[in-house]
Amino acid sequence: MSLFERKPRPLKRGEETLRDDRLFIIACDDTYAPKQYFDSFSIPRIQIHVVPTIDGTSAAPHVLDRLSKFDHEDDDELWMLLDTDHCTRDNHIGTFLGAIGEAKQKGMNVALSKPSFELWLLLHHVDGSAVTGLRNAAATEQLLRDTLGRYNKTRLDMAKFPLSTVATACARAERLDQSVDGGDNPTGPTTRVYQLWKAIASKALPSQLPAELRPLL
Repeated sequence: MSLFERKPRPLKRGEETLRDDRLFIIACDDTYAPKQYFDSFSIPRIQIHVVPTIDGTSAAPHVLDRLSKFDHEDDDELWMLLDTDHCTRDNHIGTFLGAIGEAKQKGMNVALSKPSFELWLLLHHVDGSAVTGLRNAAATEQLLRDTLGRYNKTRLDMAKFPLSTVATACARAERLDQSVDGGDNPTGPTTRVYQLWKAIASKALPSQLPAELRPLL
């Protein structure tokens, strides 16, 4: 049995045939924040299902394995959401890059954040110039805590990250990413979650896409 049940096809458009919602399956190396974040949004004709780390196996090959084994159909979009913190150091870099390469060969997409997903959350509130000095996940979380007043990744306050801030965060993240070299091993702080959001927006029906996300098209 599938781990995730599709909703019934909810919409008939004139004489057109019915279509399933577009499903995005996102496997991540985090247990809490990404799932809470994406679960909070409701976009017509788009379903987002996050597969979190629940057993401590957060290394990129484990994330890839969970995503590969997840029940899906050919038109579903598969994404790996990865942090680089600890994964690009010493003898871990080869394994990390190998998993990314294998994912891409399988037609999966990869959205990296260096050093962590919290950098993406920060860009809902600050410009890229405020994060260029961040070097690790602890410093990133501390800046997010200072910016918001408090931050608890196990109980994400989604009132701090409304849909109205997503397009701005995407624009900031894309500018930041364009300033960073290194490909899958970025040379500086960056987050490519904006690429996932742009893919989500592109697969929604334009007439039903929330106005807040239309700048992403």
